[in-house]
Amino acid sequence: MKLIFQGAEAKIYLDEGKIIKERVSKSYREEELDNFLRKSRTRKEAKLLSDVKRVGLKVPILFETEQFRLEMEFIDGIKLRNSLDKTNCGRFCRKIGEDVSKMHLADIIHGDLTTSNIIVKNNEICFIDFGLGVETKSMEQKAADLLNLYQNFKSVHYEFDCWEYFLEGYKNEETSKFWRFLRKC
Repeated sequence: MKLIFQGAEAKIYLDEGKIIKERVSKSYREEELDNFLRKSRTRKEAKLLSDVKRVGLKVPILFETEQFRLEMEFIDGIKLRNSLDKTNCGRFCRKIGEDVSKMHLADIIHGDLTTSNIIVKNNEICFIDFGLGVETKSMEQKAADLLNLYQNFKSVHYEFDCWEYFLEGYKNEETSKFWRFLRKC
């Protein structure tokens, strides 16, 4: 097993063509609470991956779930953050808009929606890392998901019109009620 990323909540390993995501113990938390949080967050992320796949979006295939560990498909591609350019920006950002719209209409919030959590493989996008995701009908949390992506576009991909292309994909009849809510805020 090779460690390929370590975040605040988990270590990510590559093991024989699979990704292993292990939630790390926090020594500052009481053990019982720590175990409960790690287990529940692991189960929640597994469920979100399954739910997002069910609405037709590309996410890694989940092979196995254990207490604090997810074993899933390794998507051998490039982070969108590193591959977004002037020639593909419109196509990818519209597609992200369409897909995020489907997620939000299914009451799924990614929680860390950035171009670092979207992989490009064979000119298709795949969403990864639902560790901060939730299921909710909350307009506020949907707006926070969008704000996170908007800020990512403006800070990392400022030279492109990512947000405008994203909105072309995101806006539709079903999301119009959401847009009316956002304009009031």
